[in-house]
Amino acid sequence: MPSPLAFYRWSELDRATYPELRDRVLSFEEEGFVPEHRSYPGYRQFPLGRARPRLLAPIDKVLQGRRCARSLEARLPPRRALGHILRFAHGITGKDGRGPVPSSGGLQPLELYIVNFCSTWVPAGLYHYDRSGHHLSQIRSGADGGRWHDLVPSMELVSGGAILWVVAGDGERVERKYGERGYRFLLFEAGHLMQNLCLLSTSFGLVTVPLGGFFEREVAAELILPPSDLVLYLGVCGKAT
Repeated sequence: MPSPLAFYRWSELDRATYPELRDRVLSFEEEGFVPEHRSYPGYRQFPLGRARPRLLAPIDKVLQGRRCARSLEARLPPRRALGHILRFAHGITGKDGRGPVPSSGGLQPLELYIVNFCSTWVPAGLYHYDRSGHHLSQIRSGADGGRWHDLVPSMELVSGGAILWVVAGDGERVERKYGERGYRFLLFEAGHLMQNLCLLSTSFGLVTVPLGGFFEREVAAELILPPSDLVLYLGVCGKAT
């Protein structure tokens, strides 16, 4: 089995490989690519309401207070709180579909899915966050906690949790422009998005615990992701007990 260093090396950039990457990027940009935003028309939708920037949420205080926790409540955040977190973590807040997550070349390849374990204002199930419509689309009803603990062994580190964030990325989209190096960019962007989720959760008195131990292909199958999608990052969220 190749070492972890070998996996790192195959996408490494040097002076010999840079011209090829540069030419690939220029050729791609000449095509005039416009990113499409994923949606699930015909699926049950749950509006998240209007979200406006808050005046009393200083970033320094939020950064200072961001911590992980080992015990979380299983209660779903209120609609207003969840809507605000999603809007300002990954919503469309600018032209050309741009948002809070820095995106290589403006490709916007990330998708955010939510596993909701409890039924309150939205039923338990698997959801996609629609960036353009600012709503949740239910792609599957019900969410078996035991099944997800099996798919995400690192969830054993945390007791409870109301929802599970699942960050996926369109590998084919970034590879078209950046070749193999594009997969690095996907990981960069996934990290930016998870940090947004961590900080916004903290600002609402919640905790997001990032997780690294999960079975990527099985999670993708559970969410019925397209073949080009890669599962990149997961995190469990809830109120600390």
